[in-house]
Amino acid sequence: MALADFRAEGRGRGVVATDDIEDDEIIFSIPRNAVLNIQNADPLPFSRRLSEKMPSWLALTSILMAEGQKDNSKWAPYLAILPERLDSLVFWSDSELAELQASAVVNKIGKKGAEDMFASYITPLGLKHSSTEMCHKVASVIMAYAFDIPDPSDGLISEEKEKTLETTWNNARLICDNEELEMRAIKPIPKGDEIFNDYGQLPRSDLLRRYGYVTDGYSAYDVAEISAELIVSLFRNGKVHASLPKLSQDGLKTRLELAEREGVYEDSFDLVHSSPDEPSIPDELLAFLYLLLVDESHLKAISNSESSLPSRSKLTTELAGEVLVTLLQAREKEYLTTLEEDDDLLENAKSLGSNRHGGSSAFWRKESVASSHARGSYLFWWQPSVALGKAFQGWLISAENTLVGLPIYLQ
Repeated sequence: MALADFRAEGRGRGVVATDDIEDDEIIFSIPRNAVLNIQNADPLPFSRRLSEKMPSWLALTSILMAEGQKDNSKWAPYLAILPERLDSLVFWSDSELAELQASAVVNKIGKKGAEDMFASYITPLGLKHSSTEMCHKVASVIMAYAFDIPDPSDGLISEEKEKTLETTWNNARLICDNEELEMRAIKPIPKGDEIFNDYGQLPRSDLLRRYGYVTDGYSAYDVAEISAELIVSLFRNGKVHASLPKLSQDGLKTRLELAEREGVYEDSFDLVHSSPDEPSIPDELLAFLYLLLVDESHLKAISNSESSLPSRSKLTTELAGEVLVTLLQAREKEYLTTLEEDDDLLENAKSLGSNRHGGSSAFWRKESVASSHARGSYLFWWQPSVALGKAFQGWLISAENTLVGLPIYLQ
């Protein structure tokens, strides 16, 4: 294998096969003492006692910062090739984040929380060059490059989960069963092909948040998120359905507590691409809506454990479908632009925002507006159930001109 520089294509560095590689062949191996982690760093920039209290990613952040300041660090050659500039969302300006509009990924950046933790854990260590900006940079490198290995440490080494659904290009996996960490081929790799150790089943919004770019290769994992806050607000204000009155504060409290008890409450619910193995709308969302819609007598029976939540087939009522339509329409209205307008932005991506990221990166940023846009994730194949079909069929737009359609797989 050989290192390849793809920075001109906006992809950083990679590895290509210099000869044909067979399935399960060891591509390279790494001794465990070469992993940059708490066990191998010496000396540590903090006490062992403090390391037990410090979140692992913060401990690794401080170690990486300390090693970067040492002239004789054995990891210096590796640290020297780490990117100097990152485009992950924590580095975007407020105006750039505003381009993502109502995308749920904006609320997952966690910049303020991270800065509070830097102040609590990193600043007291007295490391040189430990500004907040530098802490963000190092922590972002860790988020992009560090993965768990079957070991108490958190190192800059990746182990893909055994059941990760490979993408068409993923052709290698790190195996940690032996004394050394081994990168093995999981399929034949022809000479000249790039070697990929895949990110896993991440929606493109998470790619954008963690790595600062998006690619169509991960579109199958995109999700549309509907927050519990939006759902509750519509029920509280009586805007969820013409036949339903407002829910009182006490009524909402009882139903939310019951949803928590039954394990169906989530801060947000992910709608995924449907398949025969996984429905688009999660059971938890349907059960949550059921608890918000059910009458007082049934609610009391469930609360007293005299009755349990119905099966999925009984949750997919026509009323539930009509409520879902209302929720999705409300979610769409949180955006200021239509999908067509976002498509126009994509067409002009090179002239929009090239000051920050340059040509191809500007395309990625503009593509992210659509890819992490909830409506972009509504474009699932429509496989109607009998119960919900009537509620949705008058609302869906044709596949050739889909804007707010939500094809659903329910049964």
